[in-house]
Amino acid sequence: MKIQYSSVLIRFGEIGIKSKQTRRRMTKMLVEHIRSALDENEIPYSAIRNEYSRIFVDTNEAQKAAEIAARVFGVISTSPVVVTSSSLDEILDAAEILAQMNFKKGLSFAVGARRIGEHAYSSQQLRGRLGERLLEGNPDLNLKVDLKNPEQSIYVEVRGDASHIFTETVKGVGGMPTGSQGKVVCAVSTGLDSPIAAYKIMKRGAIPVFVYFDNSPRCNEKCTDLAIRQAQLLANYIHNHTVKLYIVPHWPDLEDAIRHGPEKMLCLFCKRNMMRIAREIALIEGADAIVTGEIIGEQASQTTANLRVINEAVSDFPIIRPLAGDDKVDIQRLAHEIGTYKFAEEGLQCCDLAPKYPAIASTVQKAIDAEETMNQDVILSEVKNAKVLILRNRS
Repeated sequence: MKIQYSSVLIRFGEIGIKSKQTRRRMTKMLVEHIRSALDENEIPYSAIRNEYSRIFVDTNEAQKAAEIAARVFGVISTSPVVVTSSSLDEILDAAEILAQMNFKKGLSFAVGARRIGEHAYSSQQLRGRLGERLLEGNPDLNLKVDLKNPEQSIYVEVRGDASHIFTETVKGVGGMPTGSQGKVVCAVSTGLDSPIAAYKIMKRGAIPVFVYFDNSPRCNEKCTDLAIRQAQLLANYIHNHTVKLYIVPHWPDLEDAIRHGPEKMLCLFCKRNMMRIAREIALIEGADAIVTGEIIGEQASQTTANLRVINEAVSDFPIIRPLAGDDKVDIQRLAHEIGTYKFAEEGLQCCDLAPKYPAIASTVQKAIDAEETMNQDVILSEVKNAKVLILRNRS
């Protein structure tokens, strides 16, 4: 005998500890983003219900819906569930069938249960009765109880008159709902780090405006296509908001720096102008900050002294570096997890304009003095000539 999943239980984390007013606002956002994700993927549903500390999606495609909802920022986990009444007998019957459908023979198991509301049984009694039913009523499964490290589990959440039974939990992306923070300009390259930096800030509720600095004709033309694909992958995490990518023709000001500046400071001039361009785009888009993928000490331009030189180029917008203290292995792990690592491997074929002996501890004054011979007006021209792609439209 089989039973059908008819709903998805969706859990959120940090939202739940906010004030009542903030929690209400953010939960409403989260529900709309989940609705948008389901609609985009053509998953039918009859209702999306917000019950305190939980969101439920009623759907006959619960397993697909659970996977899709898990990729919405703000969701910490999801589970396709079987819904029954709060009658103890009905819970035990449904849970036994679900275990028979999903449990593997000979493995250890545990039972979890929680209740919200008044019922004729306690959570402990529910766990005990269900564990007893599974052990004694299913000798062919040869189950063993292990409450500390079970190989498989079954859970029951009883909320008022309804019960939700499940054996599977899908890990969510976590974070906060998109739009709970404002816009940020995210500089993206074809490398490993900047997409992860953007992802981390997006995860905290910010709406990204991506910027790619195109160094054609000095670089492989395929690099621009790679940057677009990488930004598109990140944009797919955003729902109910428009996501743009600015492709800025960066070669003119970089060429000016090569011609007039000390070679060893080329990376610093390049990044200072990138921040100036990002600032102009932030003003256009009404963004609040600039995000980069720099890691302290990871490259010559990313020493603490050189980061100060880069920061000085923009004084009225914060430059956020989410990866500043991260180890490379942790960034690689997250890149594998969200799917951007494959792009970083392709990016190894892109250009490298770094000087052979770059400055590792420059000063703000040295940068200012050298830039006096450079044409800063070209920056506004580059912004004006930028190509703007719409990666996502507000639904």
